[in-house]
Formats: sequence, structure tokens, C-alpha cells
Amino acid sequence: MNAESSPHWFGAPLSRATTTAALRVIHADGAPTGLTLSEIAQRASISRPSAEEAVNELVDRELLAEVLPDPDAPRPVGRPAKRFRFRAEYGYVLGVDIGIHKVLALCADLGGTVLGSHRIEVSAEHSNADRVDVARTALKRAARASNVRLADVLAVGAGTTGPIDPSTGTVARSPALLQWSGVDVRQALSGIGTGPVMVGNDANLGALAEHWQGAAADASDVVYILAGHQVSVGILLGGALRVGRHGAAGEIGVLPAARWYEARDALAAGKPVDDPTFIDDLATGIAASALLIDPDKIVIGGGLSHAGDTLLKPLKQRLDELCLFPIPVQASRLGEQNVALGAVRLALDHLESSLFATA
Repeated sequence: MNAESSPHWFGAPLSRATTTAALRVIHADGAPTGLTLSEIAQRASISRPSAEEAVNELVDRELLAEVLPDPDAPRPVGRPAKRFRFRAEYGYVLGVDIGIHKVLALCADLGGTVLGSHRIEVSAEHSNADRVDVARTALKRAARASNVRLADVLAVGAGTTGPIDPSTGTVARSPALLQWSGVDVRQALSGIGTGPVMVGNDANLGALAEHWQGAAADASDVVYILAGHQVSVGILLGGALRVGRHGAAGEIGVLPAARWYEARDALAAGKPVDDPTFIDDLATGIAASALLIDPDKIVIGGGLSHAGDTLLKPLKQRLDELCLFPIPVQASRLGEQNVALGAVRLALDHLESSLFATA
């Protein structure tokens, strides 16, 4: 199966708008205890008979399952209402962070629960072919670690360095890994599972992960800084990624005036993260990004996220001096899985757009 031959990874589109509405509320609830027909009808703003018709279709499609009562629980008086849950085990997705120094893959169910992972060290000296082979190996091993068959993987998400052409999944340019420019990541990872491969820039996917289940979950407009061996930025506007025509939105670091080259070199030289010169270099590009979109929050991810207040306190002080208004600055809590989690979210977003399609 491929993206061209089947636009609906869950079979044919749902038959009615009421069915789609019912599925949305059950999917959003996500609780293993499920919802009753009355709760589904109320939350979806549909009649109870419509809710019952919708649930029957969704059970037939194997997207819902009835929640059986706990045999050890006290029996209620009267006949208990049936409850239904979304079958997150209907299929699975894989997400991979193809970095300069590591490749990290995750496997998750359709509810976004991560079931397993696999990490492989790489280096800047790896050839493109070797880096691709490592990524494919990591993805397969993450599925194996999760006891998931590749036949049940419905989509793969991938994050990597450099602007990604939104239409082709090709690395448009890769200033941090020059030989990686022009690699068709979508094609390189095809055939793992039965669905499409979605590709995004690593900083963009880091921002997506933070909005999904990280420090930016309560924010709408976000500047996310991926800072480690390199410094790059991902931007969320209205909770959605701003990618740009060429996939290069937020690539402010290519401007020497942003001074992120100096910040990167300082990190490589082992300069302390609270060094005033380093703080000033890092803050210059962040402030330029923040002044452009006036975000709700700035999130620091990558290796620098582990520095805590040693970095955040002087950085926020300098940003307050450079920006018109104080902006909250937080460190990511997602650790090294940040980009891979964003890749999982990218794959889930694609699948859900088909899942909620209505004929």
C-alpha cells in the first residue's frame, strides 16, 4: 500500500457526519473505561439513536470496541449501560529522529502511547546510505521491541536536520550536514509498514511534540529552540506548524547576524552555558524570532534543556532586555525523545485526517 493508492488508511470514509462526530469524541476521550451511548450523544451533540447507529458502524469497522465490565467489581443494580472505547491497537505508527550523532526511533499505538524505542549512535562521518540503513534498522527494532508487526504500521514519521521540501519529503538544504542535502527521506524510508512516510524538520517536529505533550501544551504561538550540537528554531502559530513555502520558515540561524554560529562554536568548545557572551549570542537569534511572532512562550529543547536555571535565568534576563515584552521561557521535559515524539505526532496527524473523513 502507498499514499497514492489509498488515501484512507482506515478503509472507506465514514458514512455520515454523525458517525464522524461520534468517533471524534470517543477518540478524544481516550480513556480505557470508554463512553456510554448517552455520553457520546451528549458530547457529539447528536441524538441517542444517531449515536447508536454511529457506534454500530464503528464497531463493524473495528475502530471501536465494547468495554466489558470488570468481573471482580461490585455488580450494579439493574442492567449496566454499555461502554465503548477507541481501539488504539487498530494500528501503529513509527517515528524517527535522524540526527547527526544519533538515530532514535519510537513505536506508538493510535492513541499516541509509546510502546517501545531503539537508539543507535551515528556520526557526521556516516555516509548517506549508512545513515539511511541505520534509520531503517532503528525503526524496525522499535517495532520489534513493541511486539508490533510491520504489517500493522500504518504510517511513519521522520524528523531530520535542514529544511524539508513539504511536497517531496526531500532535504532541501542541510547546513549542519552538507552531504545530507538532496536526500529523499520519504523514499529512503518507504516500505516500512503499509502506509506513507511523513518527513519534517527536526526543530519543527520538536515544537510539535512540545505542543502535544510538553512544555507548550498550554500555548498557541510558540518559539521552540532546538539547541545542542546545532541551534535551530521551530515556530507554532495558532497551535500549527509554520513551515513555509520551501520548508525553511524559522531558519534564522543561517544569518550571521543572528550569531547562532558563534553560540554553536562556544558549545563545541565547552564554554559554560551561563557565560555572558554565549548567552548574548544565543539570545540574539531567539529575540529576533520572538519579536517576529510575539509568542506565548519560548521553549528550549535539545541538549541545553538539561542545563535548567543555570541557562534559563540569564537567558530570560537577556531576552527581557532585547524584547518589547517579557516572554515565559521554559525548558523541554521530553528529553532526547523530543524530535522522535514529534515524528510520531506527524504520522498520527496524517492518519487522523483520514480517520475523520466523511463520505
